[in-house]
Amino acid sequence: MIGSIAGKIIHSQDQFVILETNGVGYEIFLGEGPSSIGVVGENLFLWIHTHVREDQIALFGFKELIQKKLFLLLTTVSGIGPKLAMAITTQLQPQELLDAVTLGQVKTLCRVSGVGRKVAERMVLELKDKLGHIFDFYEVVPSDGESEANLWQDLSEALNGLGFPDSKIRNVVKLTRQTFLGQTVEINALLKFALKKIKDC
Repeated sequence: MIGSIAGKIIHSQDQFVILETNGVGYEIFLGEGPSSIGVVGENLFLWIHTHVREDQIALFGFKELIQKKLFLLLTTVSGIGPKLAMAITTQLQPQELLDAVTLGQVKTLCRVSGVGRKVAERMVLELKDKLGHIFDFYEVVPSDGESEANLWQDLSEALNGLGFPDSKIRNVVKLTRQTFLGQTVEINALLKFALKKIKDC
C-alpha cells in the first residue's frame, strides 16, 4: 500500500500528474486543477490513497493530510465513490466542508459537481457526528496563556449567562473549536463568532 510519494513532476494533464521517483513514474489522480499543485520539472510531495479494484489500481493524491482524511471519510457515505469524494475535497476547503456538514448547509454541498440534494443530505446525516474528530489533532492556543479547557468553559459560561439552551451551547462550542483549530485566539473573538453562529446550531 502506497501512503505517500515524493518526486519530480514529469507530466501534467487534465486531472492527473505523473511523479517520477527512483526511476518509476506514478500516475496520480488529483481532481480539479493539477496545475495549482505544481508544474512540470518541480519536486512535489503528495499523500496517497491507493484504491484497488478487480480491474484497476488507482492512486489519489493530496497535498494536505487533512484532505486525505476527509476523502476517506467521504467514501464511507452511500453513493460517494472515490472520484466524487475527490471532487468534494478539491472544490470545498476543509473548513467549508466541515461547516456545511455540521450546520446542514445542503446548498453549499450541492455546489460540487456531481453532488445532488439526496447525496448532500446523506453526507449531513452520516457525517455530522464524525467529521469533527478528523480535526482533533489540531489545538487552539489561548492568547493569554490559560489552558484550552478553561477557554471553552469560559465561552460556555458566557453563552449560558446570555440565556442560550445547553444543546445549542454544546453545538456552537464544538463548531467554534473546530473553526479556530491551530490559531491563537482570545475569548472575545470566540464569543463574537459563537453569537453569529448559535442560531444555526
